Amino acid sequence: MFDPASLTLGQISSVARDFTIVGVLLTSAWKVRGVYESVRHFFARLTSHMDRMETGMNTLLSNHLKHIEMDLKLLSGRRDGDINSTE
Repeated sequence: MFDPASLTLGQISSVARDFTIVGVLLTSAWKVRGVYESVRHFFARLTSHMDRMETGMNTLLSNHLKHIEMDLKLLSGRRDGDINSTE
């Protein structure tokens, strides 16, 4: 049977130490979880950003680059196949 009168100072300090260790472990685990979530969200945002940039680059290369090339040909006065023209 438990008798509170028979508790010693060593038993009380041992229980306090055990609760402190458990508390530190739980607090550390909670903080590490927060860091992990931040890193995970960062990489998810980075991946979605890279996907958007890749889509935009495909649009640039497939659509806008043709228009830029046509404008440069017009500005330089060159015709298709006339690479060495100096007009």
